[in-house]
Amino acid sequence: MPLRTAAPVPRRETRQRALVYETVASTRTHPTAEWVYERVRRSMPRVSLGTVYRNLQILVTEGRLRTWTRGRMTRFDADLSLHDHFVCERCGLLVDLERSEESFTSERKLAARGHKVHDRVLEFVGLCRDCRRGGKTGGNASCPH
Repeated sequence: MPLRTAAPVPRRETRQRALVYETVASTRTHPTAEWVYERVRRSMPRVSLGTVYRNLQILVTEGRLRTWTRGRMTRFDADLSLHDHFVCERCGLLVDLERSEESFTSERKLAARGHKVHDRVLEFVGLCRDCRRGGKTGGNASCPH
């Protein structure tokens, strides 16, 4: 008799998880867990940082959020569409860029060699407009880091 596996049990949607998701989805700044925690506490003062971290990880596991990690910093994104990024190396501003459907020369070369590309990660790194003008030396108020 074949072994049957049970369907995954959906997690109960808690008020905390719903608020954590809404907080990430309401911004395009790719927030850190700490930024989400500070915002969630405005509506739910007794929530713990651990609860926010746990719910962020659940939302990532469920496929409702994505993570973006650079160095030791992890940021969260509710935009699940395929897109690329620009990151400012000075202030940390992270900007979504619409992904072109055009394939790159390197993708075509890989295909010619028999490889199959399933996804790509394209990240432009440089200085944002404000940092180029010398207006910033550290954190960016619009950037949650």
